[in-house]
Amino acid sequence: MPGGHVEVNGQKLYYEIDGEGDDLLLIGGLGQDVTGWAFQVPRFIQHYRVIVFDNRDAGRSAEASGPYTTADMADDVAGLMDALQISRAHVLGYSLGGAIAQEFALRHQIRVNKLILACTSAHLARYQINLFDPVRFIREHDREGRILASQQLFMTMTREFLKLRGAVQMMLDLLSHPPFPQSPAALSRQIDACRTFDALDRLDRVSVPTCVLVGDQDILTPPWVARELAAAIPGARLQMLADGGHGLLFEIPEKFNRAVLDFLLDQRAPQPAGGSGLSCPARSAAGS
Repeated sequence: MPGGHVEVNGQKLYYEIDGEGDDLLLIGGLGQDVTGWAFQVPRFIQHYRVIVFDNRDAGRSAEASGPYTTADMADDVAGLMDALQISRAHVLGYSLGGAIAQEFALRHQIRVNKLILACTSAHLARYQINLFDPVRFIREHDREGRILASQQLFMTMTREFLKLRGAVQMMLDLLSHPPFPQSPAALSRQIDACRTFDALDRLDRVSVPTCVLVGDQDILTPPWVARELAAAIPGARLQMLADGGHGLLFEIPEKFNRAVLDFLLDQRAPQPAGGSGLSCPARSAAGS
């Protein structure tokens, strides 16, 4: 897969490109690197040219030199597109990547064809407690990475998944020994970017076709958070995926991939602006 590094917005970002067709840009979540899209890229490149990259402070991208916001990270995306000579793209953001995608749509809307926001929120800054303090604390004190990995699985996977001995062991090994470890300082800076994010009162300015996806068992960004997000964006579609938690990229990839492609390949005219979010029932059969 062609890839490399580019210097954009004062950052050194790692990226990979594969496939042909219209451009589809994937923006990852907290601490996620390009390997986190392993179950999506092979499916998406059947229809699109897919661009994946590591956010600043993650994967093979360079560590940042100081604090930043999700708006800064959105400008990283714009700089990456400039460097790759991409004028417009479909944009899919997952978790923290969904916050970045919201800021990107607000700051660089002319460059977005369709927008997909998965497992994300519109206003983490409004919570009066820091939901990420346990993550930060564990990362700083858990040298082996097993406690943090266990906590990540508990918060992101469904209870049915957590009963599968082999699958859980595989994920624990992967999460505790990632191919491109993130330093505690880098994780802390990304957490601070999450904590200061609030786009809820600005989302009525988003006018591109938008789909909000959420797992029906997501406890980090539950369905009510997704409904609030979809209602804030004129004409946005809301789709809940059955049997999915926050980690639906890994747990139910067939359902997730189908939902994304159904939206992107839908040639119908977008819903008129001003709606409160169209509820679309999830497909019941994986890969249907």
